[in-house]
Amino acid sequence: MKRQPEAAALYPIRVVSRLTGIGIDTLRAWERRHGAVTPVRDDRGRMYTEADVARLRLLRAAVDHGHSIGRLAGLTDGDLRRIAAVGDETAAPAVAPVRPTAPDTASLDAALRRFDAAAIDQEIARLAAVLRPFDLVRNVLMPTLAKVGDDWHEGRVTVAQEHLMSSTIRNILGSFLRLHVRPAGAARLLLATPSGDRHEMGTLGAAMLAASSGLDVAYLGPDLPARDILDSVKPAGAQVLVLGVTTTLGAKTAQHELRTIAGGLPGDVELWIGGPAAARHAHAIGTRGLVLPDYDAYQRELFRIGGQA
Repeated sequence: MKRQPEAAALYPIRVVSRLTGIGIDTLRAWERRHGAVTPVRDDRGRMYTEADVARLRLLRAAVDHGHSIGRLAGLTDGDLRRIAAVGDETAAPAVAPVRPTAPDTASLDAALRRFDAAAIDQEIARLAAVLRPFDLVRNVLMPTLAKVGDDWHEGRVTVAQEHLMSSTIRNILGSFLRLHVRPAGAARLLLATPSGDRHEMGTLGAAMLAASSGLDVAYLGPDLPARDILDSVKPAGAQVLVLGVTTTLGAKTAQHELRTIAGGLPGDVELWIGGPAAARHAHAIGTRGLVLPDYDAYQRELFRIGGQA
């Protein structure tokens, strides 16, 4: 693979191993013997770009479906995505699928008690190496944030600890979002929360899930006025607008914002709303959009518009 001249090396090999679930020795072998990726070298050793990490994840998925690395290494990322998709479609489980047990997050709790942001980051990176992005978001990150919020309300953690966990997870979600290359021709999603709604974590998690499924994502952030959201849709070339609705505070304002968006959105752009308060505000968008009650429903819609598992 030829490296694009503008690509910047960002990640050392140990971080890449955690992010992809590929052992360090295997990474080195894939590079030396097969030229699967070509990291640059500096005084810190091998350094990998976001595109390298995304490609390595595709390679691992294809190897997991039974293909040899020798045959895969010369293929394009598009070819690898198609192989992974075919493997997902044809794989037939020998037994009924078993719902995975919840990951053990005791180490996260312990790190939070010590105000150890580095340990929180390392533990989430470890979990990311062994879990699908969907399971990481649904079963680890969002429940952890909810638990810390409950613990704060009950006086079991301080507001400083709650802020530490939130800021660390926000940074991790942002970095994971940037890891995924935007494929040409994929459906594009625009994600935001409407004016007055500052709780962005669920929407940021949704952005990461869309990107990890091979879709093109533009994450605008929280607390955006309806007019600014609408003015962004056409220049962004969005096929879907996703809004996170998390609070019933200021209900009249929220409903006005949602009605404005639903009424002003181009007819060929889908509108999805999700989050804890989405169902309560469903009447504000009427039949113009979809109300998605959870990440499972969201993932089904991602698959419908071309996302991959």
